Amino acid sequence: MVMLGSTIASSSLMRAEKREASIAAHAARSTLENLRSENFSSLWVLHNASPDDDPGGIGTAPGPHFQVAGLVVDPLDVDGFVGEIVLPNTAGVLREDGQNADLGMPRDLNGDTLIDAESRAADYRILPVLVRLRWQSSLGPRQLEMYSMLVHYEEAP
Repeated sequence: MVMLGSTIASSSLMRAEKREASIAAHAARSTLENLRSENFSSLWVLHNASPDDDPGGIGTAPGPHFQVAGLVVDPLDVDGFVGEIVLPNTAGVLREDGQNADLGMPRDLNGDTLIDAESRAADYRILPVLVRLRWQSSLGPRQLEMYSMLVHYEEAP
């Protein structure tokens, strides 16, 4: 009886864990697809951490954090959100010379074949992005990360 009860309890925990992982993967994929559908030249100002450059005025852009229904925020996560969009930045500036191996930085973001220390917020053509989800599951803290490279393609004349 004890073994059967233990098996049932373990199976129930694993089912919940798989459900949460599925929710997280779907949320990460959906977030990346939503980013792809947005105006490319606005991605940086809409999803960076600074509210000062929001297109509609201070605090009007969605920013880098988002909630995910069905997942519980990790109590150790200071921002209070499950999801985070990570864009390359150096001290809040979109620069090519930033060091972030996860995003493949440093990298030429504006297509001029140079990597410099200038802000590329106005002329980026490539934008590496990481979507990270951290949540508290019944088995402890969990994390999922999805990386992508968003590219602005210009139509031929």
